Amino acid sequence: MLKICQSFNTSNMRNYLPKTISGLILIACISSGMVADGQTINAEYEKFHASDDLYIQSGMAMSPDMQFMAIAGTQSFPLSVFDISNRKVIRQFDVGNWYAGSRVSWSAAGRYLLLQQLFYLDFAKNKDREVNFEIVDAQSGQRVLRLEKYHDVKISPDEKYAVALNGNALEFWNLGSRQKDRTMNIPGNATNSLAMSPDGQYIAVSERPGDDFLSSDPQFRKNKKGRKFAQKYKQVVTVYRAADFSKVTTINEYYDNIYRLEWSSDGRFIFCLNIPHTKATTAVSGRQNFISVIDGATLEPTRTVFPSNSNFEPDFRMSHNGRLMGVVSWGKFPEIRVHDFETGVVLHRFEMGSRLMEGIRKLEFPSDGRVFIEFMPGDKSILATFGNQLLLWNIPQDEQQ
Repeated sequence: MLKICQSFNTSNMRNYLPKTISGLILIACISSGMVADGQTINAEYEKFHASDDLYIQSGMAMSPDMQFMAIAGTQSFPLSVFDISNRKVIRQFDVGNWYAGSRVSWSAAGRYLLLQQLFYLDFAKNKDREVNFEIVDAQSGQRVLRLEKYHDVKISPDEKYAVALNGNALEFWNLGSRQKDRTMNIPGNATNSLAMSPDGQYIAVSERPGDDFLSSDPQFRKNKKGRKFAQKYKQVVTVYRAADFSKVTTINEYYDNIYRLEWSSDGRFIFCLNIPHTKATTAVSGRQNFISVIDGATLEPTRTVFPSNSNFEPDFRMSHNGRLMGVVSWGKFPEIRVHDFETGVVLHRFEMGSRLMEGIRKLEFPSDGRVFIEFMPGDKSILATFGNQLLLWNIPQDEQQ
């Protein structure tokens, strides 16, 4: 089964109806996690607090220079900037102030922090998502811009703009003047996500497939049922030029509901987090999440897909050397899976079982079990948020060359 999972294009097989044999193979692949022989479970780890303030943590992200970690709190507790080497909180900001906390990311040069509102429970299931965003100065914590009820926001690589997806329009907010400089209308039917290439020249947007795109696809010329299914339950990724918003291409692949697009910092890949509509899922039980990989240079879909059974949008990170992919998933408890990036095989799994919860009082453990991760410098360990604590997991090195 492992060889079948490695060679079978899981992204393609999800384009068909659940009764096909591909759906059965997909269930087996997800259940097995594409596990390699000798997989390590619960290897060496360390558990500690970022500070004496026992706040429940939510989002976490490493600064571009890999010196600091931004860690967001829940229930209106502050966002902390954590010195990695000295293990010390050096700054705290009263920002975000959302009850379930924030997803957090740094701008390309580390000048700004972008916060995205999180929720304890999924809302508007199967529908487009509108949430609040906040951009703050990473040194002073001063709010630069707050955008409410937007689908997605990214900071441009030159740190001049916040590019915001609002309905079928992209808004360019000048972070210097804090004014909206221009708006570009999206020809297609945009959904939840956008990503910018590291050179700032291209913008990828998630959309619903249009009639022109579906009409040009040979598989739907005589398959009216399949076309109707794709129109209702599938989405596509279209890439535009940032300068004039002329269309470059629509990626030749159909994805489930797309909730996150991330362009890798080296420009090599676009990561697409997509979650099936509940009426289109092939899972026997539980939730399916897929991180599909698009070639950032050729703008072609790849055969690489990383599954997750997380109850919420799973966090994921590619290692600094590009050889590994860390994905948050869910078994009986939250867990971290480390995949070989090239093959997709799970090399190691870290289960956050009951013994890791020792010392965490009930009120200090997040009710949603949400976990955020970052590969540490050198890629030999992963730091994870876990309730009011941090876990440093030393990745076994015997299978990594």
